[in-house]
Order: sequence, then C-alpha cells, then structure tokens
Amino acid sequence: MKIKQLNLAKRKEYFEILKKEIEMIESYSPQTAEERIIHEYAIEGSVTVVANKLNEAGWRIDGRKYTSNDISAVLKQKPKDEFHQMVKKAFEHNKAG
Repeated sequence: MKIKQLNLAKRKEYFEILKKEIEMIESYSPQTAEERIIHEYAIEGSVTVVANKLNEAGWRIDGRKYTSNDISAVLKQKPKDEFHQMVKKAFEHNKAG
C-alpha cells in the first residue's frame, strides 16, 4: 500500500492491513515445500535467508541445496491463495527496493 499523505485515517487503515497480515503469517500452517518457502519469506523478507534456513534444515531440491533463485521462482509463481498473493506482493515491493 502506497501512502501519499499520511493522516490519522490512513494510519488506521494501514494498521488494520498490517494487523490482518500479521495474523495470517502467525496462523499459516505450511503443508508443502512451496508453502514453507512462502511462509518463511513472509517471516524473514529475504530470499537468501530463506534459502539458508532450508539448507541448514537439510531441505534439498533435486538433490542440491536451495539457492535464492529457487526461492524467488516459488514466490513469483501465480498465487494459489490469499496468503501467497500477500507474500508475492511483499516480495515484489522488497525487490523494487
């Protein structure tokens, strides 16, 4: 959400959006490797950190360690649910700098 002028009403609106996103992250229960990647990115906000966490936990893709490109590829996929859509939007925002 881009905010041009930050007044009280906009702050309240932004706060409600953040509150909903935090609740989604904290209640999400990943069942697949892709869902775990999406969830970890929602928590960490860094493809490198997510790749390192998965590698340290012993996760592999096609018999090799995960790279940041593998994580980015999952995040760029067409979102399967509202959670993935939210995380993809954050990924694109973070990538834009």
